Amino acid sequence: MKHVIFNLQSLSELDGCIEKFRKECPETYSSLLISVFTHWNDRENIARLTSRLAECLPAACIVGSTSSGGIVEGNLEMHTTVLSFMVFHETRIEVHSFSDRTDPLEEGERFLAECILIDSLVGIEFLATLKTFNVQGFFGQLADLPLKVEVFGGGADTYEADGMTYVFTDEVILDAGMVAVCFAGPALSIQVDSGFGWRPLGTPMKITATHGNLIVRELDHQPAVSVYEKYLKIYPNEHFSRNILEFPLVLEREGVSLARLPDDYMEDGSLVFNADCHEGEYVRLAYGDSNEIVENTQQMQDRLMEDAPEAILIFSCVTRRIFLQDAVRYEICRYQDIAPVAGWYTHGEIDRKADKIQMLNMTLVTAGFREGPLKSTGKKLQQTDARELSDYMSLAQRLSCFITVTSRELEAANRKLTMLACQDRLTGIFNRGEIETRFKEFVREMRELGKPTSAIMMDLDNFKSVNDVHGHEMGDVVLQTAAKILRRGIRSGDIVGRWGGEEFLAVLPGANLDAAVLVAERIRKELESTQMLPDRSVTGSFGVAEVGPDEEFLSFYQRLDELLYTAKHSGKNCVVS
Repeated sequence: MKHVIFNLQSLSELDGCIEKFRKECPETYSSLLISVFTHWNDRENIARLTSRLAECLPAACIVGSTSSGGIVEGNLEMHTTVLSFMVFHETRIEVHSFSDRTDPLEEGERFLAECILIDSLVGIEFLATLKTFNVQGFFGQLADLPLKVEVFGGGADTYEADGMTYVFTDEVILDAGMVAVCFAGPALSIQVDSGFGWRPLGTPMKITATHGNLIVRELDHQPAVSVYEKYLKIYPNEHFSRNILEFPLVLEREGVSLARLPDDYMEDGSLVFNADCHEGEYVRLAYGDSNEIVENTQQMQDRLMEDAPEAILIFSCVTRRIFLQDAVRYEICRYQDIAPVAGWYTHGEIDRKADKIQMLNMTLVTAGFREGPLKSTGKKLQQTDARELSDYMSLAQRLSCFITVTSRELEAANRKLTMLACQDRLTGIFNRGEIETRFKEFVREMRELGKPTSAIMMDLDNFKSVNDVHGHEMGDVVLQTAAKILRRGIRSGDIVGRWGGEEFLAVLPGANLDAAVLVAERIRKELESTQMLPDRSVTGSFGVAEVGPDEEFLSFYQRLDELLYTAKHSGKNCVVS
């Protein structure tokens, strides 16, 4: 295959670009894809450009998007149009378009059926107007695409904050829609990769209210916009969208870090996104780390080099360009040392993680193309020393780094304090306050599910004599050993705590009385057969009960305590239910 790229300043230069391409174009080929990433965000110029391309190169598939910056030969090109000519010798290309007038679920299902019928489908590129076209429902229907099919792309953008964005082919221009390019052929290889580089900052916040999956109404039961007011002193006004560019929210979904940068805010304090957020998920504020951004990109470039691509497409979030400023060259320049590269700056990126097509923010997505077998080029990429970027790291970033480290230390200390607050220090199991709290939570959850909850109260027999005869140190060993036996005897979802002195409580959510009695009997036997003292074993007495349908905790505890009392006065070393 061959990749030829031009940088177009005006339409008057188009014929010259076409003529130069014809001179470089192979005489025979199977497919020609012309990608247009343009600074013109008006229908007239787009129509004139695509019509002329189609007239001069009628066999070409033409697709494109408005952009907020172009990438040509590893350089940033502002206020220009990038023309990418990809000539394939064996690959087949199909172009599809979708408008907002169609049902996304039906269209996604139909498109999936068509894709499954494409022989040797290798990858799909999506260009979408993400500000005006909700792709979530459409992408949700594509989960059954074969895992070998790569998916990549980006959202149309423009230099004007409120400017119209478009995606297009030589037949349609859409201000609310999407274009898909299907690549197929047994000789084609597409390697897709993505890089992030924003670091989480502060504590997690729960999404407690949403409207649909693109509007977050509340974080921790407070208006969502207040997170920017509280932590960054960024207030909802005409400058809000610009001021938050470097501070997205980040969530973890199935082990993947996803950024969510608000597009706008609403009068009620809601935040509007172009990618999905779900109630119950946790998010954190994040800040950009220029060193990590570039280091991540260099790792991507090293991986891409191993696949020896013949052409590269880049889809990079416009916020990366704005954030990195002059340092953006460190992120993109080395790609040209791998293969001819064309790209553009997007409003949202598209990538496939496992079987799910994800909408991304703040991310760089690359797609490397190669036809034919892998051939080592022997090329080596020059490394950029992260220290070269020190001049681009502001005082605010350095303070953010400091806050991140101290936040981690504080989180670790808080986790330790939380553990100490809920644990019995001697045995390592829950203390009385924690076991009681969790017991009540289990009862409430099991009642909602229509399931039972049972509990086992155990008291070590004749424990006072252990301390009197063998000393308190040996008494502590007995308590620790008994706690271990209790933990071994229950299921992974059950919990056990020290109720006080030599008394222990085990809570068994979902277990009825008969099951709990069997567990108690098993623990009793192991306790009896374990020789903890030099001259004998230590036994225990057990009270077992199932919580009644409307029984309060105090009533249940009194009943359980009476059962234990009966066991203690019935010869000990027994189970009473």
